[in-house]
Amino acid sequence: MSYIRKIEGCDDMFLRNSWYVFGWAKDLIPGGKPMGRVVIEQPIVVWRDAQGMLHAAEDRCPHRHAPLSMGRIKGNTIQCMYHGMTFRTDGRCVHMPLMDPAPDVTIRIYPVVEKDSWIWVWTGDCALADESFIPAAFGIDDVERPMKSNSIEYDAHYQLVHDNLCDLSHVDFVHDTTLRQASGAHWSETAPRIQSNRGAIRFQRWFEGADLPGQSGEKVDTWITYDFALPGIFILKGARYPLGTAQLCQQTEPVGLEPLMRNIEQQAVTPISKTRTAYHYATGLIGDTREMTRQLAERMDVVMAAFEEDRQMIEAQQRIWDLTDPATPKVFVPQDKGPHLMRRLIERSMRDEHDTVKATEIQASAV
Repeated sequence: MSYIRKIEGCDDMFLRNSWYVFGWAKDLIPGGKPMGRVVIEQPIVVWRDAQGMLHAAEDRCPHRHAPLSMGRIKGNTIQCMYHGMTFRTDGRCVHMPLMDPAPDVTIRIYPVVEKDSWIWVWTGDCALADESFIPAAFGIDDVERPMKSNSIEYDAHYQLVHDNLCDLSHVDFVHDTTLRQASGAHWSETAPRIQSNRGAIRFQRWFEGADLPGQSGEKVDTWITYDFALPGIFILKGARYPLGTAQLCQQTEPVGLEPLMRNIEQQAVTPISKTRTAYHYATGLIGDTREMTRQLAERMDVVMAAFEEDRQMIEAQQRIWDLTDPATPKVFVPQDKGPHLMRRLIERSMRDEHDTVKATEIQASAV
C-alpha cells in the first residue's frame, strides 16, 4: 500500500538525509549498556563512553551479524558479545581473539547529537549532517517547566501517525473522555489557521469559552499553536486567558499578555520500518511549581491513556488500509488540509533528496 504519491524513479519510503529522534538522552548512562533500535530500517546502536560522549554505529557485527547492542562498552570501544570482535568509535576493528593483527574491517558510524533531551541520529550522507537542521524543542530537564516523558510503538506506517498529529479534530471523538476533557476545548468545531514553509507546518487557533482544566465551571479563551517539522517533530504551546482575550487580540496571537496557565508538548515520530513506528513524547505544565507537579502527574496519566486510544485507532486503520485496493476513492473534508500539506512537504523533500542523489551519481560517472 502506497501512502504517498509515487515519486518518479524513486522507490524509497523514507527521508534519509535527516535527523531522527533515536530516544531520550536520559536513558543512556556513561559507560553503561548500549541501546539498539531500528530507524528507517537501519539497525543502529548508541552508547556513551566513560566520559559521557555519545557514539552511534550500525548495530551489526560484520562477523555473523550479531547485534552490537547486546555487547559491552570497554573504555572507548564496543565489544560484540558473540565472539569478542571489538571496535573503536571510528568504526575500525581493533581486536578479535586468535587474530593478530585484528581483521581489516569497519562498521558504519552515524553522526549523533544530544539536543533538547533527545538523542538524534543522522541516517543519510554523513557529509550533509548539519546540526542546524535539528528542529528546536523544549527539553525535559528545566525545573521551571517540568515535563514527563515516555515512548511507545505503533504497528502502523509513520504517515498515519503524522496524519493524526496534523488533524487534531479527532480529539473530540477518539479522546472524548481523556484529552478533550483535559484541554477543555472542542477541537472539531473550529478550524486552525495553517501556514506551510519548506521545513514545517504551523497550526494556530483560539478556543473561545473553553473550560479551564481543574477549575469546575470556569470558562477561558485558550490559544494553541503547534509546529509539525520534518522529519516528524511535533511541538505544541497552549495558554489559557480570561474570557474576551480572543476578541481583544482580534483572533490573532496574544503578544505580551500573561496567561492563567500554560502547557507544552514535545513529540517525535520515528519510522522503524514501513509497518512500525516509534513515538517519543513528553508533556508539561508551566505555573506554580508545587501545584503543577501535582497536576502534571494527573496529566501524564491522561496523556498515556490518550496515546493508547490513538494506537488502537491507528493500528485498526492500518489493518483496513492493508485490505483496501489502492484505487478505492477516499472522501476529502476540510480537516484534511493539515495532513495534505504534511504529505506534500514530505513528497517535495523526498523528491529533492532523490534529485540530489541522481545529480551526484551523474557527476561521479562523468569523472
